Amino acid sequence: MRTLTGSEQSRTWATSVGKRPWSSIPTLLLQPSSPRPGQVRYYHGDRRNVSSETEPSDLNRQGTATSLPTDSDPDLPHLNTSQNVHMTKISQKAVTERSATATCLVRFSKSRPWELLREGRGTRKGDVFSVARIAGIMAAKQTPDIIPLCHPGIGITGVEVDVTLVDPLPSPKDTDPSLNYGAMCVMATVSCLGRTGVEMEAMTATMGAALTVYDMLKAVDKGMVVDGVKLLEKKGGKSGHWIREEQVNPM
Repeated sequence: MRTLTGSEQSRTWATSVGKRPWSSIPTLLLQPSSPRPGQVRYYHGDRRNVSSETEPSDLNRQGTATSLPTDSDPDLPHLNTSQNVHMTKISQKAVTERSATATCLVRFSKSRPWELLREGRGTRKGDVFSVARIAGIMAAKQTPDIIPLCHPGIGITGVEVDVTLVDPLPSPKDTDPSLNYGAMCVMATVSCLGRTGVEMEAMTATMGAALTVYDMLKAVDKGMVVDGVKLLEKKGGKSGHWIREEQVNPM
C-alpha cells in the first residue's frame, strides 16, 4: 500500500471537510473576544495611590485585640494567668551577667570501675574524664531542646565541667553498701550574658556528663547509680546571689 505524501494528506483532509479546514474548530474559539463587564482591570506602575478593597468583615475586625495574654502567674511564671503552660516573656528583664553551678554523683556498685580509673586506664570507648567533660558542654548547649520551656539563644558565654574520681569510703554496715566502692563527682558551671538564668543549663550539663560516665563504664558495672543532682549556686538576676542553704546579697 502506497503511503501518502504530506501535500496529498493535506488535500485529502481539506476535501473531507468540504474544503473548509477551519470548520472542524468550535466556533466559540473563532469569535473575537471582547471584555466582559466587571472583568476589566487597569494596572498602573505606581500603586501607592491605589486603594485596596476592604471587606465589611475586615472593617469589623479592625481594632479588635487578637494577641494572647502574656502575663505570668506570680508564683509559677511558667503558667499564665489562666493557669495554662507558656514560655515566660523575658523582654522586660535586664541583660545582666548570670551564672549557675550544679553537681551530682555517679556511685559505683563494685570496685572494678574505681580500680580502672585509679590506674589511669580508659575504656574501649576512650578516656572517661575527657569524653564526659565534652558531653557536659554539649548538653548545656542543647538544654532548650531537652527542657520544653527553656528559652533558646540566651547567650551562653562559658561552660566549665569537672569530673573527678572519689575514693571509696568505709561505712557502717547499716548504710548503703554502694558507698563503699567510690564514685565520680561531676560539677558544671554555666555563665551567660542575658535576660534569664542558666540554672537548667548547669544541671543539664551535669546530667549529660554523668550519663556519659555511666555509658562508658557500664561494661564493668551496670549497677551504678546517678543521684544527688542539685544546684549549688546561682548569680545574677532579680533573685541575686544564691548559695545552697543560704541567701547571699539578695537584690
